[in-house]
Amino acid sequence: MLHPHPVPLTTPSEPEHHQLFDRIAQAVDSDDPVGVDLLSAALAARTRMTQPMRVAVAGQIKRGKSTLVNALLGEEISDTGQLELTFNVCEFHHAERPRLLVHFKDGRAPEEWQGRALSRLTARTSDGLHLLRSIRKVEVGRPAPLLRRFRLVDTPGLGSVLGTDAENTLAFLGIDDPAEQAEAARVLKELGQDARSVHTESAAEMDRADAVVFVFSRGLGRADQQAVESFAGSYGEVVSPLKAFGVLSRSDQYWPPAGETDRDGMPVDAYDHDPMATARRIADSYLERPAVRRVFRTIVPVSGLLGVGAQCMPSDCFGPLADLAKVPPRKLADRMEDVHLFCVREYPDLPVPPGIRAGLVERLGAWGVFLACGFLRDGLDEESVRRQLLRRSGVTELRELVLRHFGNRAALIKLDHGQREIAAEVSRLRSAAQRSGQRVPQVADSVARLLESARMSDPGPSELAALGAHYRGLLTLTQAEEAQLLAVTGERGTSCAARLGLPRDTPVDVLLTTARTRAAHWAARAADPLLDRQTRTTARVVLRSHERVADLVDRARVLLYGEDEPVGPNDERSDP
Repeated sequence: MLHPHPVPLTTPSEPEHHQLFDRIAQAVDSDDPVGVDLLSAALAARTRMTQPMRVAVAGQIKRGKSTLVNALLGEEISDTGQLELTFNVCEFHHAERPRLLVHFKDGRAPEEWQGRALSRLTARTSDGLHLLRSIRKVEVGRPAPLLRRFRLVDTPGLGSVLGTDAENTLAFLGIDDPAEQAEAARVLKELGQDARSVHTESAAEMDRADAVVFVFSRGLGRADQQAVESFAGSYGEVVSPLKAFGVLSRSDQYWPPAGETDRDGMPVDAYDHDPMATARRIADSYLERPAVRRVFRTIVPVSGLLGVGAQCMPSDCFGPLADLAKVPPRKLADRMEDVHLFCVREYPDLPVPPGIRAGLVERLGAWGVFLACGFLRDGLDEESVRRQLLRRSGVTELRELVLRHFGNRAALIKLDHGQREIAAEVSRLRSAAQRSGQRVPQVADSVARLLESARMSDPGPSELAALGAHYRGLLTLTQAEEAQLLAVTGERGTSCAARLGLPRDTPVDVLLTTARTRAAHWAARAADPLLDRQTRTTARVVLRSHERVADLVDRARVLLYGEDEPVGPNDERSDP
């Protein structure tokens, strides 16, 4: 038996995909005006391969997108209370020191501002209004760990296109409340925008992104249903479950559960009601719709407010929470049945004054306050309470999904993005030539051949195609085979052990035996004449992926232990 390898064997997480874009750029004559857009697309794709992945946070207006960004980053960075600033694109990237860069519509050089200067501006001053009208995008640099892997883009708001009559109304952006419509209409008018321009800016940022987190409301309102269906219909061709998550925002907003009943028709008691479980059922009901499953990898219930509060609430809030925790939990739940009264009314049996109670609810939400009191009552310290609140908010799950699903496949997703943009430019050149009755430019054919050659020789595109088929429900695989497909394409990480779904410290000989056994299994599947064509194609892709893992492990074994070290027969085990 060989010993475990002291360092996890890792498959290349950033393969030299950018060499493809170098070859395409070299194939284009920089002096040829016909190929200028092809060259630009190739250079942009080459640059994208060296940068963190761009993830757009999209959805309709006032769905908690900025709060979600703050929760993911663990800081109160994105402004959540200034409607004027809601209509600006805000991009977050990693920087060793906080910085704010303002980009302008007129093309002048960006300006670096100090601190949170932008959040102090409003459209109610002539200077602030003039400035906000001129801003194209705000870029924020922060030393947040997540931003080492991703650039997050907080978009203003996507519309739900249900007909031309709705295109310039605030309902188009998902604002149904008349008072909110009036306020939003006032701000948009002062900024020289309308609902269509807000949607266009957001859609453009989403098109530029490598992946999308689409945020919609926990309330299952008509506008949100239409927005999800519109998103699936409009972007289903370019946004696949490989590149998109759904987030059911504000999933705690129906605690206490006023008017809700259980499956037996009995009123739901706030004392033992878990709003996230209800939100999970709503998310699952969305995923039952084929159009939604074709777009979203999953839908995650999240309470962004609770996630932000868990990470950013000042420590001095824990004193009043500890005082409230002395109240018997059922009595506290009863007092919180009407959250408004809980925040404004004096109660002799509550040891915390109403103003402070209101501040706690503003920080954590009503359910978060009730949870925090329970954790403190159980004897948890401040750090443990924060950790538990963050977990219950759903932010921890979402952050892990983003890192695992997007992060581990960042190179492949960026490669696909670049290839699609270049292929679109090739198609445009060919169409233009056909319309004008001219020959297709030679550069278009040359670049098309390079793209096709890369697709044939590079495993990345074929793995992406296999994942796409899986997420669209086109494959006939067992549950174990689905798990192997996801693992070998990077769902659990890029090390050889992770690609085989094995622990980090798995011995080299076990890695090799497992990879070879699985390759044999997938070879048999690929040769099965009764299997449908799509599944057979995927089986060949997964077979080659396991063969590459086996080859890498075998070469490492030879380097570590020499040619003559056998893989023991006791390790020849069948894989389930």
